[in-house]
Amino acid sequence: MEQNKASTDEIDLFELFQKLYERRWIILGITAFTTALAILVSVLMPKAYKAEAMVEVQTIQGSKIIDISEIQESIKIYKDDTLKDILKKVRISPVRNSQNMAKIEVEGTSPQVAKENLEKVVEIINKKLFPHRIEELKKKYETRLNIINQTILNVNSEKHVIFDLSKIADLLAEKEQIQKWLHDPKFITLASDIQASSKPVRPKPLLYTSVGFITGLFLGIFVALVLEAIKSRKISINHTEN
Repeated sequence: MEQNKASTDEIDLFELFQKLYERRWIILGITAFTTALAILVSVLMPKAYKAEAMVEVQTIQGSKIIDISEIQESIKIYKDDTLKDILKKVRISPVRNSQNMAKIEVEGTSPQVAKENLEKVVEIINKKLFPHRIEELKKKYETRLNIINQTILNVNSEKHVIFDLSKIADLLAEKEQIQKWLHDPKFITLASDIQASSKPVRPKPLLYTSVGFITGLFLGIFVALVLEAIKSRKISINHTEN
């Protein structure tokens, strides 16, 4: 019985290939159409180049001014009609095993434009994305700076008191960082040169052509099977009526 079943399966499979062969022009036509369409799309689609750079989130005495995740979310909801095409293709990825390093990727119509777009994104993050946060931080650090100055003044005035020099050095380092940030408030700084791809990242003609070919092949087979099923159904109905 198993042999009969296997024989039946082989016959069915042979018949299936025979029916597909009879509909080969439909399959080839659909496959050729989708492949040509994919090639046409890859030719007409505007080219996109990618620029990327490492950035460092600013810190004061080891404490981050802002989280990378907050920058990511704010970029998504930032509204600027003149920059929406740039911002919707920005990717910010935290660097593994680093709390304050990230990689920014931006696209452009040429390598130079991609570089310029990345520079614009950095400027947006630093100057436009968090205006209220900048004002809050300015007040916070100005207050902290006054406290540091007063502490150092007290140290200098009390000459007979022994102070921990390492703590004084930390205060001076913190003061320098705060003064530098207040002079030029930033959330991130470029930690590497901006690198732009010499070849476009989109479109990918080979990938598009492969997808078009495979899609067309399966679609052609599906259409051929549907047509064959309709033909068999009509023959069955006519046979029943007769």
